[in-house]
Amino acid sequence: MPSKPKMTDDERRAYSAQMRGELEGVMDRAYGAMVTDEGFWAAVMRTAATLDDRSPVNCIAIAAQHPNATRVLSSGDWRKAGRFPAKGSTSLRIWTPIRRRTDDAQAAPEAGPREAAADAAAQGEGRRVSGYKAGPVFDISQTDGDAYEMPAAAPLAAEAARDILLTQYRDWYHEDPEQAGGYDFTRETPDNAARILLYGHAWRRLPETDAPLPGQHAAEVASAAHVAALILGIAPGPAVMPPLAGIITQDKKPPVHESAVRAIEAGRLVARAVTAAAERRRELAPVG
Repeated sequence: MPSKPKMTDDERRAYSAQMRGELEGVMDRAYGAMVTDEGFWAAVMRTAATLDDRSPVNCIAIAAQHPNATRVLSSGDWRKAGRFPAKGSTSLRIWTPIRRRTDDAQAAPEAGPREAAADAAAQGEGRRVSGYKAGPVFDISQTDGDAYEMPAAAPLAAEAARDILLTQYRDWYHEDPEQAGGYDFTRETPDNAARILLYGHAWRRLPETDAPLPGQHAAEVASAAHVAALILGIAPGPAVMPPLAGIITQDKKPPVHESAVRAIEAGRLVARAVTAAAERRRELAPVG
């Protein structure tokens, strides 16, 4: 079979611009759905919990294209794992960094799309991130090949999560949530106690001043607790859509963008702190 002819530089630039434009359209539609469709907001939060190695912005993009995604990699990374895109499958598009050497980044700058969220410094690896492009990826459901074992953290019982969250609350905030909130966790199921504590931690991590509309802060807190619960394997409370429909600002990104990013990042931070504490406990556990 003859090989596919390579694109010229002009064809490559035109194709890249087309893909970027299509992804920008996906993002615009996603932002619209995130303030009108509670189910889609919940799908974004679920995607962010499932694909916690992806940026919040890319979780929005993936949820808009494949709301049930569970493992997303490039075709090259899938091939390294013994799998490949299935015949007829259509790639998902996410924002991927354009890296240039520092010495030529000034000579050939390229602005990234407005949706590219800010983790350029972490992406550097000795090169300057000069912009973002629409890169193709595939969910595992779109691939064929060798059996693939999904990466999974060590299971954490709800009782252990509750105890860690309670200890962290007392240590970090110098407050007993049972006394302050009037809770008696001995009367709650472990999952329910953990949900209450996740909400309390999320409330502490999300400043009310960042969410000025009535009900916005409470919605972001509930969504952050929802994300954290999903990551930890705890039955979650509801992911509440913030009341941002119809809000227009002069910023390049709509307010729902920042609202989603705050909720996702706060939920991930809470869950990671619990996971890290659980791992330390396992390391300190007596052997034999």
